[in-house]
Amino acid sequence: MQRSYVAELAAPGHKVPVRACVDGSNPPIWLFPSIGEYPVYDDFVYDVMIKDERRTSAYAEAVRRYAPGRTVLDIGTGQDAVWALAAARAGARHVWAVEVIPKSARIARKTIEEAGFADRITVVEGLSTEIELPGPVDMCVSEIIGTLGGSEGAGPVLRDARERLVKPGGVFIPHRSATTAVALDLRGATGGELPGFPSVAFGFVEGIFAAVGRPFDLRVCLGGLQDVPEVRERSYLSGPVEVEPLEFNGDLRPEGVDRAELAFTRPGRFSGLALGMRLWVAEGGAPIDSLSEWSNWTPVYAALSEEGLPVRPGDRFVFEFTTTISDDGVHPDYALVGELHRDSAPAVPLSWSSTHHGDGFRETFFHRRLFPEA
Repeated sequence: MQRSYVAELAAPGHKVPVRACVDGSNPPIWLFPSIGEYPVYDDFVYDVMIKDERRTSAYAEAVRRYAPGRTVLDIGTGQDAVWALAAARAGARHVWAVEVIPKSARIARKTIEEAGFADRITVVEGLSTEIELPGPVDMCVSEIIGTLGGSEGAGPVLRDARERLVKPGGVFIPHRSATTAVALDLRGATGGELPGFPSVAFGFVEGIFAAVGRPFDLRVCLGGLQDVPEVRERSYLSGPVEVEPLEFNGDLRPEGVDRAELAFTRPGRFSGLALGMRLWVAEGGAPIDSLSEWSNWTPVYAALSEEGLPVRPGDRFVFEFTTTISDDGVHPDYALVGELHRDSAPAVPLSWSSTHHGDGFRETFFHRRLFPEA
């Protein structure tokens, strides 16, 4: 059984109660905000990213393969300028390393200077969609893939880079991504109680609320699903399907509607979807899959039913997954509308939506329990 309590978070103008899990209680599932869409990165987050060996080795191999002799654009270089430095060491002629967070840009400049590459790497502070380069480059590398494939703005950002900053036929790393979905029995994984945030997550939730300027129904990830195969086995009720395909080296279309169908393979109570992503860093390689292996990309929870709907093998969930770009021109808003089909029972309509910075707060049953009013 999960152990939880109600804590208080600082939000713009007031305090917000939040459901928290007891530190040290080792819950099988815990919650964490999806943070990559907001300027709340810190040393802890960068350290987790660097320690993702599968991610790091796949990017390193691709950069070594494509960077020699080329000019390179690194979008979202981060304070460690990992791929800008890797490209320079691999023999890139020059690298433009773009970083929007001022503190991270300052640290990146110092890191590059100490590594001896200040003459071949130029740090450009700002949004890649607003900068200009001396001329188009041969190659673009980026780590702006989100917990959902496009949630950090990879679609609009890299489409803009292809149109303005990269030569026709230039190489993009990563090669392709897709958002993935699997039917989930959340209560089966947790023992019945809604999971909560560990205390280490409080600062990130507060930072996201501060960045948006108000509390809102933020996107929430499920920690623990990737860590223990037994947890996945008792909570996943179907195989995965793909939506939101993003072809970074092809026809890149970040907006659209994708239709999919999940077939239930085991009995349980269908509470929602675990949403993850598959990432092909280079063409021809095996994808990183955040629903089936540990990575720093943690699956997002799309809550569809508070108590869970009983399902059995052969039942189906048919849905449409819509991606639209929010009014900031970069970050997508998501919406899902579908029907649960069971033998000898009427179809059950179900829906979920998740905006980057929407006005609503406590508008869903999930967020009302996560952020109780008292």
